[in-house]
Amino acid sequence: MATWLSPSVVFRTSNFDGKPVRNHAKFVSIDHRWIVVTSANFSWSAEFGNVELGVLVDDSNLADAVEREMREAESVLYLEA
Repeated sequence: MATWLSPSVVFRTSNFDGKPVRNHAKFVSIDHRWIVVTSANFSWSAEFGNVELGVLVDDSNLADAVEREMREAESVLYLEA
């Protein structure tokens, strides 16, 4: 997926108490305006084979809040690139 969405970044989760952190959150922010939050993994099977649910919201304040929350969580949830 990162290849298709260049220059996107794929993060790897860190460990906590010797166990990998599980983050199942999936979202895409577009132009800091639209936010897509979905149950779907960004994969071929999710796109073409699974039943998934997602929402597209046109709200720059919400997009900013989600982006800010994820930036703040990066140092805890993810390994250095």
